[in-house]
Amino acid sequence: MDIIFLDNGLIGRGEHSYSLIKQVGEALTRRGVRHLGFGTKVMQASVAEELGVLPHFNYPLYFGVVISEREHDRRRTLFAKILGLKADPTQPSEIDTWRVLNASFEKDLRALPPDAWSADNLIVVPACSQNEILGLVRALLARPEGARPRVLCQLMFGPNWTAWGRPAKLGTKLYRKAFALARPLIGKTLFFTTENEAMRRLYRTTFRVETDILPVPFGDVAPAAAPAERPVFGFFGNSKSDKGFHLLPKTIEICRARGLAADFTVQLQHCGWEPATVAAEAELRRMQGIRLIEGVLNGQDYVAETSRIDAMLLPYDPILFGLRGSGIFTQSVAAGRPVVASKGTFAGDSITRGEAEGEIFSPYDAPAFADAVERLAGRLQGSHCRAAALAKAFRQSHSADAYVDVVLAHAPRKPE
Repeated sequence: MDIIFLDNGLIGRGEHSYSLIKQVGEALTRRGVRHLGFGTKVMQASVAEELGVLPHFNYPLYFGVVISEREHDRRRTLFAKILGLKADPTQPSEIDTWRVLNASFEKDLRALPPDAWSADNLIVVPACSQNEILGLVRALLARPEGARPRVLCQLMFGPNWTAWGRPAKLGTKLYRKAFALARPLIGKTLFFTTENEAMRRLYRTTFRVETDILPVPFGDVAPAAAPAERPVFGFFGNSKSDKGFHLLPKTIEICRARGLAADFTVQLQHCGWEPATVAAEAELRRMQGIRLIEGVLNGQDYVAETSRIDAMLLPYDPILFGLRGSGIFTQSVAAGRPVVASKGTFAGDSITRGEAEGEIFSPYDAPAFADAVERLAGRLQGSHCRAAALAKAFRQSHSADAYVDVVLAHAPRKPE
């Protein structure tokens, strides 16, 4: 048996997919399990070489199809009358993205080497959205029943997710269509997973689809050091509005106006396509005393930088980011590092349930965010002690080995 990873989110080292394939692949190798991966055709050559992953998929996971101005004008009246939607020429089209990406994903799946489709293999799709799931189901149904491999598909996003940072209006309808087609496969050769219990409830209540928990496997981290006398708050990962990057300048400004004795470290990592992010970066660069880290961090540098942080800032948008998991949240909790998180996100809910330590803020704005930072700074020593007490169990349940355990539990059984 081989484990085959199909990940059209794998492009470079700054992505969730890179860390996942790297760490889970190492865990599989330790157990003597063979594995192979397929990423996007735009994947960095050095990443493909390092991970042994083959370039294959034509469209990346985080892609949107933008229609022409002429097509936009033609649809404006049609959308308003039939769907109650307004076509926006400045944003990708939900329906076109869904149609094009699903068709391309299905075609790419059919073009995989025949050995990859062996019924003896287990295929793992680490991230799937409404723009891939229908293509996956159609590709499976096109194969003879006895020749279908088992497929483990991670439902990473909620139905309101889009790659361009606006809530989806058609997502629920599009998922329903895919799940209806998939019914003959579910529980036989197609198995769905989610990253956490909150996402599991969402798919159960909204679509009546049962999932297993396939955890974010980034818990293999060293324990956090005791906080410094002057604490450091950090923001790491992709600089995007759905992760609250745009809230940082005003939040830091408010904290300083109140005389908060704390420092801030911010990673800058984005492609310049989001105006709010570009504007927030410009503001941060104008401010004094903020330590800015430019670009993608490799694993070693990420560990070194985050080890200097006393608390992690996770101001993720409760609508756009929602309840999905986060590698940075996982690493922070596993290290015993307190977090500041927004209400309505998985990180915020984890604090409420006592599974993580830190402060929650609401409403979703800079003043409330600054209040939470100030509250945590005032009790940071005790917060670190509580976070350390929670870390061990969390670290074990979110390790690469825990991920592999779930994967192998779905492997095909050899006949006795």
